[in-house]
Amino acid sequence: MSVQSAKEFLEKITSDDAFRHSLVSQLARYRSEIVTQAGYEFNEKEFDEAIASLSAAKIGQIPGWFCDMEETGKPYKGRKCGGGLWH
Repeated sequence: MSVQSAKEFLEKITSDDAFRHSLVSQLARYRSEIVTQAGYEFNEKEFDEAIASLSAAKIGQIPGWFCDMEETGKPYKGRKCGGGLWH
């Protein structure tokens, strides 16, 4: 492991659209599998509705890993929480 490897990875996700889309898709599938294995079933719309019912303080306690991802430029940024892919 090295800082150089991390820099190369960041360069790749900010410059290679196909790689970035593939990575985000894989992360979404993995997230869904973990949630299902934990015994919960809901779709993205239902999750959005549940989040909308929470206070801002509670929303701030939700790990960034559960934020939706969308491309708003390079690199990807979290749509709901603004923290980005790695937080």
